[in-house]
Amino acid sequence: MYKRLLWIVVVANLSLLVLQARAIDPSSAARTADVPVTAVAGESWLNHLHRSFGDTSMGKTGHLGPPPLDGEEESGVRQSVVLLSLTPQTVLLHGSDLYRINCQGCHGAAGLGAPPEINSVINPVRATSVTLVMERMKERGMEMSRADAAELAKQSKAALLQRLHQGGENMPPFPHLSEAEIGALVAYLKQLAGVSGAESEQVAVKESPMRVGEHIVKSTCHTCHDAAGPNPTPQQLENGAIPPLETLTGRTNESEFIRKVTSGAPIVMGTPPTPHRGRMPVFYYLSQDEAADVYLYLTQYPPSQLASSDIIVLGQQDRGSEDGPPSAPAGSGDSATANHPRTEPPQAGEGTGLGTYLLLLAIGGFVVLLLVAGLAFTMYEFKRLAAESEIRTRTAARYRVESDVGSLVAQCMQKSLRA
Repeated sequence: MYKRLLWIVVVANLSLLVLQARAIDPSSAARTADVPVTAVAGESWLNHLHRSFGDTSMGKTGHLGPPPLDGEEESGVRQSVVLLSLTPQTVLLHGSDLYRINCQGCHGAAGLGAPPEINSVINPVRATSVTLVMERMKERGMEMSRADAAELAKQSKAALLQRLHQGGENMPPFPHLSEAEIGALVAYLKQLAGVSGAESEQVAVKESPMRVGEHIVKSTCHTCHDAAGPNPTPQQLENGAIPPLETLTGRTNESEFIRKVTSGAPIVMGTPPTPHRGRMPVFYYLSQDEAADVYLYLTQYPPSQLASSDIIVLGQQDRGSEDGPPSAPAGSGDSATANHPRTEPPQAGEGTGLGTYLLLLAIGGFVVLLLVAGLAFTMYEFKRLAAESEIRTRTAARYRVESDVGSLVAQCMQKSLRA
C-alpha cells in the first residue's frame, strides 16, 4: 500500500513536469475531457488566506442580490423546473465557457481582475506571444532577436501553466482541470488578450453535466464556502458566517437553489429571523442548467472535510452513462429532482472510509516496522561495542602482564651480571 501511494505521487509529479515541458498547444488538445469527477473538500480559499468575505474582491464579480419583497413571483422557479428536464446528456464547453465557470468569479469577464489583490491575466498571456514580446521590447527601445523572444515566450508559457496547476500567493490551484480543458482555456486566454491568430486555436471539450457542476463548485463556490461544517443559524449568518457547501442542498431545494444562484433570493438572518438581501452575489453569467448541474454535483458527490480534493465517490455515475440514468435519492423532498434522476448518494465516508483505514493501517505498520528495526539495530550495536570493549580490556591486561614479566626478567639478568 505504501509503495503504491509512493508510485502515485511520483507519477503525478512526473505528469506535471511533462505537462509543463510540453507547454500545451491548444490546437492539439483532446476533444473529450474524460476525467473522473471528485468531491470538493477542505476549507474555502478565503479561510485558507485568513480573509473575511468583506475584506476581499474574490468571488464578487456577480451582481448584488434582490431585496426581500412581499408576494414574490414564482414564475422564475417554474421556468427552472421546466428547463431541468431539457438538460442534455453532454455539453460542449468552449474555452470561453471554461474561463467563465472557472476564472470569471475573480478575474472578471475582461480578465482585468481587481488590482492589487487580483492581478490581470492579460499581460501574462501576452508575454507568451513571440510577436508581442518583440513589439513590447521595440517600444522600449530595445531590439531583440526572434530566438531570444521565443525563449522568453516559452518561459512565460511555462510560468502560466505552473500558475494554473499550482496557484500562487492569492490564486488557488486548479488541479481538477484536465490537459484538454487547459488547452481550450489557454487558447481563449490568448484570444482575450488579443494575441494574433488565437481565433484559429479555439477548441471545445465535451463534458458531462456533473463535470460542469464540479468546475463551478471547485473554482467559484469553494472560494467562499467551506466544503463541510455545521449549518449556521440565522444569527450567525447575520454575523458573517457562510454556509458550508454540504448544507446548501439541505437549506434549499433544487428550484430555490437555481433561483438563488442565477437571479438571487432573500435569505433569513438575524434575531428574530427576518428576510434580508444577503451578501452572496448573483452569478448572472451562469445559466439555469449550469446551476442545476451544481446542485446535482453537490448531491451526488457530498463535500468532504478532508484537505485533499482528489476524493472519488465510489459507485456514482454521471448522467448519460452506459448503465442509464441513476435514480433519485429517497427522501430528497424536492419535486423538481424528479426530472434529474440520480443514484442514491453514499453515506458520508462510505466510499473512502475503507481506503483511508487501510492507508493509515499501512502507514502505522510501516512506522512500527521502522521502530522495531531501529531497536534491533541499537541492540546489535550495543552488543558489538560491549564485545569490542571486552576484547580491548583483555588485550590491555595481557600487555600489562607481559610487561611485568619482562621487567622481572630484566631485573634478574641485571642482578646476575652484577654478581
